[in-house]
Amino acid sequence: MNETREREENGPSSSSTDQATPASRLQTPGSLAGGRVFQVSRVSLVYRYAFLLLLTLVGALLLYLLVPMGVRGRDWVVLALLGCWALALLRYWAFLLAMPFRIRCEEDGLLRVESLFRKTKIPSGDIAALKVSAIYPSYLKIVTSRKKSLLLLNHIDGLHELIRRIQSANPGLKTRGC
Repeated sequence: MNETREREENGPSSSSTDQATPASRLQTPGSLAGGRVFQVSRVSLVYRYAFLLLLTLVGALLLYLLVPMGVRGRDWVVLALLGCWALALLRYWAFLLAMPFRIRCEEDGLLRVESLFRKTKIPSGDIAALKVSAIYPSYLKIVTSRKKSLLLLNHIDGLHELIRRIQSANPGLKTRGC
């Protein structure tokens, strides 16, 4: 009891059992030792994957039910439409899995863009424009000065801070719809 009162009066002790963690070791969510991390919100990713999984299950059910009928009745139109459905689903799965979900801003101005299939490094000064896609308004398009573009979901936690960081490194940055 006296010990507790003594701690309250004198502050935390420097004993080995009650040492405070140094501030340099503490990390806030979304930060790393090298810079700040911006991620697509989990809700948005779960929604996209769940919707695509639902479309895939519907496609599998249609394949299961209609392929035997199409083969027996020689209805090649049904088989061709189901093949197109399967190819479109495969393309969208590849598109969604290759889409970046994390951007790391390093201290040297380098952006590390990560997806499940690849990791790309882009200098902040090399980004020419950030714009919302005209066809799909929920996607953000990053255009570099080399005319390469990168498409990602615009449901990024801290998106406006990311844009400010890029603008500070590249004052001539064009933004549209962000």
